[in-house]
Amino acid sequence: MLNQQDEALDDLDLAVNRVGVMAEEIHEELGQQNKMLTELDDDLADAEEKLGLVMGKLAKLLKTKNKCQLGTILILCLIALILFFLVLYT
Repeated sequence: MLNQQDEALDDLDLAVNRVGVMAEEIHEELGQQNKMLTELDDDLADAEEKLGLVMGKLAKLLKTKNKCQLGTILILCLIALILFFLVLYT
């Protein structure tokens, strides 16, 4: 009976050690992912700031809120872009 208890305790010890190793690996992985998320958040904040500056400059450049004029400008820019690629690749 004592031998069975010793074997059961040995098995339990092995299981606890495996769980401990897995917990350490999970902790390390979470630390790495937390670092990556922090870097991503910083990058997104920088991109958002730059986008705000560009949008402000674009609004200042266009100086219009008329949807017809904006639509015409966008269509002409699209045509110019298509022509540029046609000239570049032909």
